[in-house]
Amino acid sequence: MKKVLIISYYWPPSGGAGVQRWLKLSSSLADLGVDVHILTVDEKKASYMQWDESLLDDVHPDVKVYKTNSFEPINYYAKLVGKKNVPTAGFSNVDNSNWKQKLINSARSNFFIPDPRIGWKKHAIRKAKELIKLHDIPIVITTSPPHSTQLIGLKLKAKFPDIKWIVDFRDPWTDIYYYDLLGHTSLSKKLDSKYERQVINKSDQLITVGEKFAESFKSKTKKDISSKIAVIPNGFDPNDFGITCPQNERFTISYTGTMSDYYQPEVFFEALAELIEKYSTEAIDFVFIGSLSANLKKFISDKIGDHSTFLAPVPHKKIVNYMMQSHVLLLVTQGTEGTIPGKTFEYLAAKRTIVCIGKGDAADAIEKCNAGESFDRDEKDKITAYLETCFQAFKNGIKQKTIDSEIEKLSRPYQAKQVYKLL
Repeated sequence: MKKVLIISYYWPPSGGAGVQRWLKLSSSLADLGVDVHILTVDEKKASYMQWDESLLDDVHPDVKVYKTNSFEPINYYAKLVGKKNVPTAGFSNVDNSNWKQKLINSARSNFFIPDPRIGWKKHAIRKAKELIKLHDIPIVITTSPPHSTQLIGLKLKAKFPDIKWIVDFRDPWTDIYYYDLLGHTSLSKKLDSKYERQVINKSDQLITVGEKFAESFKSKTKKDISSKIAVIPNGFDPNDFGITCPQNERFTISYTGTMSDYYQPEVFFEALAELIEKYSTEAIDFVFIGSLSANLKKFISDKIGDHSTFLAPVPHKKIVNYMMQSHVLLLVTQGTEGTIPGKTFEYLAAKRTIVCIGKGDAADAIEKCNAGESFDRDEKDKITAYLETCFQAFKNGIKQKTIDSEIEKLSRPYQAKQVYKLL
């Protein structure tokens, strides 16, 4: 039996996108006969941005989970300033024009390198050493963000040079789209880049979620790492979508997840406002579920008024329900064109029409599955015209005809077989 230790900061009852990848892959690997051990942080000590206790039901009964202590400075900061003022995923709630926020970001980036979860490192290393020896585990997978998790793997590789160390990057490190908001000094930026390069060079295998992310990581080192890098995208769990959920009677466009000012989605709402104005007597709704910047919330409200609804983050199972009830799903890519938001694959699994703002790998996936259309941010007229096409399809009862065979390749069980080969 193959044995693997997966080190992941985010694990149920943590919620959000970060927990999904290895929660689902670990379950599929266990089904393939892998002896899976998970090392994570004790939720009582963690600084999770989102909670979802319903995800505990998705932990495979054969997966062994170990939790450790941690020092989390964000928890103390949250007590001082209030939890709502702590930066959320993607920094969607950060007002970087505020000098206090800039100061906080700078302190975060220069005292805690590469991130404030670095306080988990010593506790995780101690427990990982114990587990590797006790269970004779030959393979370790570290997944990030937070990228401080990769420094745990770096130490373990130095202690146990014969283990196979697989690094999984769900997001870029120093190329993440909000990196400039973090207020690094030249010294801290240099140290951050040094850590990133060491992890890339000393890992035995590197996995990331898209081709352009892979190219980005290749550029961080002078070594040729082409032979040890693999692309395994994010995906979806078919079990999450085996539900019968009627669509809303009103024409509904939904967005799930995080959206910060950096996403620059304004053109979509300008186009939607034109559609609403043209069909002023029709029932057209936009529903946002997740974390949204105050600036964008005001912009959307000003543009489409009562046609907009804003909901706080909900458990994952409810998110799937909102997707299935919708007629159109809005996707907005940010940062490098290699960015593929994790929700992309669940949108595809929902088999609802996708309108994507931003070209790149996400747009390619949508096109390959015949699941919708993608637009640049200067194509308002084309977006308006396509939204009208979607609205007319809704009126006539026409549903999107996706290429299901392509969507199936993005399922977690299919991807777990790829990971199995790497093991």
